Amino acid sequence: MAAALNEYLRLAEPHLSPRLISPTALADIERIARLLPPVSASGFECRLGRQEAQADFGVRFLAADGSRAVLAGRADAGAPLPALLFTHPVWERLRRFGARWDTPETLLREEIGDVFLEFDVEGTPPPVPIPSFFIEYERRAWRRLEALEESLALLWGEPLVPAVRQQVVACLAALPSGGYVSAVGAMFSRRFDGVRLCLQGLGPGTLPGYLARIGWPGDTSEVEALLAPVAGRVERLALSLDVGAAVLPKLGLECHLADSLHEADSERWASLLDVLVARGLCLPAKRDALVDWLGHTHLRSRPEALPGNLRALSASLGPKALPVFLRRLNHLKLVLQPGQPPEAKAYLVLLQRWLGHDGRRRRYVFGDLEEVRDAVLA
Repeated sequence: MAAALNEYLRLAEPHLSPRLISPTALADIERIARLLPPVSASGFECRLGRQEAQADFGVRFLAADGSRAVLAGRADAGAPLPALLFTHPVWERLRRFGARWDTPETLLREEIGDVFLEFDVEGTPPPVPIPSFFIEYERRAWRRLEALEESLALLWGEPLVPAVRQQVVACLAALPSGGYVSAVGAMFSRRFDGVRLCLQGLGPGTLPGYLARIGWPGDTSEVEALLAPVAGRVERLALSLDVGAAVLPKLGLECHLADSLHEADSERWASLLDVLVARGLCLPAKRDALVDWLGHTHLRSRPEALPGNLRALSASLGPKALPVFLRRLNHLKLVLQPGQPPEAKAYLVLLQRWLGHDGRRRRYVFGDLEEVRDAVLA
């Protein structure tokens, strides 16, 4: 490929502490990134309570940055994904899904906002890395069950198993008022034939009752005890749940701050991480490394250091537009599995955005390429 995601990661590397991601793990992640297009959103999953500096890697495919077209294999999408990937049937199915998602006036085009690939990085990656795959609904989507079923049928290569479908329907029907599904995952890399449901609109007051209604095989008092110290410090909670023929014991409680990732919010993240340190869920050194990650990078004074694709785009937009990389925390996750101590994880995100000056309106615009291009070229 003419440009690859590892070029973006090199700009983030000086800000990634080896306490979070070891040099060996980062080199393994970069091997995967060399096979992928330069998407505008990627990130890392780091475990906070262990000394080991191991991390998994995530990549988000969107329409706005052209990566949806790359996944779909469109001829006008620029450099294609490497042929090597399509020697594995999972990537063939990902391509079929991408083509359907990219087709106008289809259910998937209407319902799905983006897709997220997550790569488990344990030792040297295989020549063809196999990701877990998440579909994320548009904010205004109807969240129709048919979109979930069509997506998973394309990804698995067969319809959803009836027993799993029945359990998924029951979990969705049991949601309280205001609860909704935000994403659905197919865990290819973990050989799990069920699905992961990511649910929002639940809170400390409604979550235990919901888990009881769906038959979660755990003690809801443990969930309440885990949430109690952090509940007042987060703006939004989300539940991730593995569903097969039955609801599985492991669950994740995602802790989010503001919806916008444009603000670093260093003080509030530090305050939340302090609670996890006090509970023994986060090592102090990892808390410090996460706060140090927060910030942004631009290369106005060194345009030659920009990845080639951004250098060309920047030249085409002229001096009124500047590519920027934001280093943020997307969320923290508390993981609970009966019979095991709870665990905390952090999800670091690297966002590529643009800052431009709208001369007609005499104001600055910050956002994705299309937004800024429209403003500076108007």
